[in-house]
Amino acid sequence: MKHTGNIATTIIAAVSIALTIQGCHNNPVSSDSSAVPKFAYRDPYAWPVATPASQGLDTAKISVALQEMKSNVLLYSFLVVRNDSLVFEYSRGFQKENDFEIHSAAKSFMSALVGIAIDRGIIRSVQERILGYFPDFDTAGIDPRKRAWTIEHFLTMKSGLDWDEGADHTALFTDNVNWMYTTLKIPLRYAPGEHFLYTTPNVNLLSGILTRASGMSTYDFAEKFLFTPLKISVRSWLRDPQGIFAGGTGMMFTPRDLARLGQLYLHKGSIDGTQIVSSQWIQQTLIPRNQTNLIWGDLTSVNYGFLWWNNYGGRDSVFMAAGFGGQFIFVVPARNMVIVTIGNDNVTSDQANVNEAVIIGIAKKYFF
Repeated sequence: MKHTGNIATTIIAAVSIALTIQGCHNNPVSSDSSAVPKFAYRDPYAWPVATPASQGLDTAKISVALQEMKSNVLLYSFLVVRNDSLVFEYSRGFQKENDFEIHSAAKSFMSALVGIAIDRGIIRSVQERILGYFPDFDTAGIDPRKRAWTIEHFLTMKSGLDWDEGADHTALFTDNVNWMYTTLKIPLRYAPGEHFLYTTPNVNLLSGILTRASGMSTYDFAEKFLFTPLKISVRSWLRDPQGIFAGGTGMMFTPRDLARLGQLYLHKGSIDGTQIVSSQWIQQTLIPRNQTNLIWGDLTSVNYGFLWWNNYGGRDSVFMAAGFGGQFIFVVPARNMVIVTIGNDNVTSDQANVNEAVIIGIAKKYFF
């Protein structure tokens, strides 16, 4: 598959999953009310605030950037953290602490959770076999190549599943099936490890593995080991009919919450003096693992690691979490900077592509 120009249509949208879950996002998956999670809410992290000029940013360039932001009706939020201080925050008609449904940028949270589980010995390594976590799954007649599946294959989008991210899979993932088993049954298009193909069910399956390995729901695990130390709160989180929290989409965060994840990765897994995820995991996460670099708006040499995108273009090298319509967490190590953007997700794929390219252009031209 050759990618030119914007790559969002084929690998970012998660439209299929969004269509599957539409209308049931806020519904409990169990008649047992005790099974419905009570999400923890805490006071938002108190960001240190500084002027752009005090942190070495060009205020004239930022003024021009602001005008471009205001002229883009599909851009909802744009904030910049430099040297661990909030230096710029634009919001179109929303409270600055408004939460938004996060689509594929949620995958990068799942990457952190898998890393924490490996750091703590809950999951032994990325070479663990996927099917070993599902001994109750009937493997009679299974494609023998699936027995080679490892966690790494799913972290890198190389499971080989025959999947079209932009198609409607509503008939496949219904309320009456086991979503984990349904994913395991999807035929293979490629041998595991052979080819990069963006597949949201890969990450949902990783959430199921984390639940089985830890004996905790993915939410409880995240709350204990990630959200609490980051001082962030997930406002809601999609679950499948079996109560497994989605790994690849359907989380609600504020832009400032997202910036905290970016800050964690900027500082190689440490935040506020606490090592939350190992620097070794961060390093492994950011290794380019796709055979072919991609082009995404003004970014060239875009590649993929463990559920994080990376772009190595000299001094402007960045890595990023990304979701449909312009949900980005850009981490720019050379600038000690994190940029978070939120775009309108109630758009067509073509509109999303354009908005993502515009947002990337603003970020790179005026801030990187």
